[in-house]
Amino acid sequence: MIDVVKHHPLAVESSDTGIWGKITGAIGSWLGNNQSAQSSSDPLEYVHLCHGSCALIDKGPLVDTLYVIRQFMDANPREIVTLIIENVSGFTPDELRPSFEQSGIATYAYAPDFAPRDTHSGYAWPTLEQLIDKNQRLVTFLDDKADVAQVPYILPEWEYVVEIPYANIHPVENFPCNQDRPRDGVARDLVVMNHFVYNRATLAGENIDTPLTAQQVKDHGYNELASLDTHWQTCKSVWGERALNFITLDYYDIGNGSIFQLVDQINGFSSA
Repeated sequence: MIDVVKHHPLAVESSDTGIWGKITGAIGSWLGNNQSAQSSSDPLEYVHLCHGSCALIDKGPLVDTLYVIRQFMDANPREIVTLIIENVSGFTPDELRPSFEQSGIATYAYAPDFAPRDTHSGYAWPTLEQLIDKNQRLVTFLDDKADVAQVPYILPEWEYVVEIPYANIHPVENFPCNQDRPRDGVARDLVVMNHFVYNRATLAGENIDTPLTAQQVKDHGYNELASLDTHWQTCKSVWGERALNFITLDYYDIGNGSIFQLVDQINGFSSA
């Protein structure tokens, strides 16, 4: 099963719908940045959702957004949510745990019953129906500092997931699909197809990348079906018949529903 992932911090507004609008609008997965926003001894206060710097974009405590997602899960008992968290500030799982517990979302968290293995693949993942039946409908990955001995339901992303290149610089003619992270050449069970683009400026020899504006994405057709499907076909040529699991992009509501059309097509569903 492949899902569409909202790129950039969970609560950052790259559309007009807000976090509740995104989750009720069929966005089942998010990729967000965790950063420290202030000096405090309470992780419920200092673990925030930011992008680049909390001084520039700070959408508040992680716990607040998790609470909204939990409300959605309460109201929709057959929906599964995946979080992919970029741990920019290097929080420990014990620092993240209070946000999950205080929001109440930890009650839905999935914790694998298998141990990591040297091959990083071939795990006995549950089916979607099994996750629903057990009410373990929240799957959380952390890109750095994950430790299942501390918090069993915050999973180490690079143990289970590979991503294709994310530093796609505007203008993009052909999106790549080679394994970019981790760069050990070892396949994992789950694959993220990054389909978003940055503007790049160079200052004093340093590259500064910033996300495209909504208007740029619209003008260049990055979220249109033609661009998405061409990228998908490239990935099929690299990964064969293996299914990719997540597509990440900005401004999911630009493109006349093309992302949902593609995902339905890949999953064998009708978009009608």
